[in-house]
Amino acid sequence: MSEVENSEGEVVEVSAVQELINNITDGELNSAEGSFQSLIQSKMADALEAQRIAVAQAMFNDEDEEVEDDSDIEEIDIEEEDEEEVIAELDDEDED
Repeated sequence: MSEVENSEGEVVEVSAVQELINNITDGELNSAEGSFQSLIQSKMADALEAQRIAVAQAMFNDEDEEVEDDSDIEEIDIEEEDEEEVIAELDDEDED
């Protein structure tokens, strides 16, 4: 960001948005383009980082919930045992 000297002689830092507006009103469109791209890039990086955090939290929170819920695992085990029994019965019938 750029710095500007105010009427009292103090150096004040200008925000990226204010710099963009100043460039446009002064007719410095090439500088305005660079300011705009920098501003958008910064906003996109912030949004991407926020999305990364949200996805990471969702992944790890979902994992904890799955570990606590053992009912699905028991159902699968029962189904596998039933399947083995049916296969054994079919094998016995084939031998007869």
